[in-house]
Amino acid sequence: MKKFLLGTSMLVGTGLVAGASLNPAAAADPIKLSVGGFFKTAYMMNFDDDGEGDLGNERNTDGFFSDAEIYFRGSTVLDNGLEVGARIELEGETDGDQVDEAWIFFSGGFGEIHIGSEDEALANNCIVPPGGTGNFSAYSPNQWGANTLTSNTVCTGVDDRGDAQKILYVTPSFAGFQVGLSYTPNGGDESHVQTGGPHLGMPTNVDEESRHNVSIYATYEYAGDDWGLTWGGGASFEGHVEQTNGGADREESDFYQTGLNLSFGNFAVGGVFEYFNDLDDQGVNDLSAWVAGIGGAYTYDAWTWGAQYSHQDRENDGEASADEFEQDRVVLTTNYAMGPGIAIDGEIGYTWTDTDPENGTLSGTEIDDYNALEIGIGTNFTF
Repeated sequence: MKKFLLGTSMLVGTGLVAGASLNPAAAADPIKLSVGGFFKTAYMMNFDDDGEGDLGNERNTDGFFSDAEIYFRGSTVLDNGLEVGARIELEGETDGDQVDEAWIFFSGGFGEIHIGSEDEALANNCIVPPGGTGNFSAYSPNQWGANTLTSNTVCTGVDDRGDAQKILYVTPSFAGFQVGLSYTPNGGDESHVQTGGPHLGMPTNVDEESRHNVSIYATYEYAGDDWGLTWGGGASFEGHVEQTNGGADREESDFYQTGLNLSFGNFAVGGVFEYFNDLDDQGVNDLSAWVAGIGGAYTYDAWTWGAQYSHQDRENDGEASADEFEQDRVVLTTNYAMGPGIAIDGEIGYTWTDTDPENGTLSGTEIDDYNALEIGIGTNFTF
């Protein structure tokens, strides 16, 4: 299956680009840049287990948190109808990666091709239940106040770095159906900068790093009379994992995700599920996990009220100190649209974890059962 998807992605990418180049064309105008982005900020308070050995020990009770990004997008349309362009995203806050995603694209009747650093097909197009806001949710929100070791993500692929260099193809929409397909040669390489000069040579094969990863995700949308449906489903596969020198081999990871949302007038409900097979981000073998959840929202004028619940379950057959880890999270949210691109949102959330046996370790950290109540209010500006 992985070999078929890999071959298909390479043929799609090279074939469509080569096909376009067979018909020389001129652009009516040069590429022109436009600017956009977002700025999200939140004030949060968190009340949790903070005794010695607890995850909340020596953690502050409250804080301000901001996340900002500016993107530059430019394109032009050739006289044969092909649109070509580029997008570069610049982080507004100090980050380990100041330039986030950056890619070029070709768009036409065949669909759209991206080449560069961005999320894989599953992470790009995954369906998440309604009820979250720009800052808060029960899954993998922009702001998470509880002092946990992991979020309940349902939109994660196998790439070591989410924005690793790749080729992504998205088909046109056929009667509501659309498919995204991506290929990542090296899961940990977002840039190929070489010290002291231009790019030279192929990426280094780093221990435990994945290679030749493939991701596919399909979506379907239907709009009826005062109701609608959105479904998505797909998978992400590691093609090969560079083994540790003298260390134990591990199986390549493969993740599977699906989600379904329904809307009825001002109401929306949905559910989601992702399974992580041979998940090895904790540095141990035989670790699998799944996350499932639901959500709903009601919109009235400029107000939207939401509720979400998520559950994570990790089982590890290779490390007796933490055989099983469960994490539940429930949030109630509200969002007020003050104007175009200007919103104020808030949440009340409760997160609790359970380990079996108690006082086990996860990711090298000793953990016990944990409970946290968080309250947050934030702003979400888009421009």
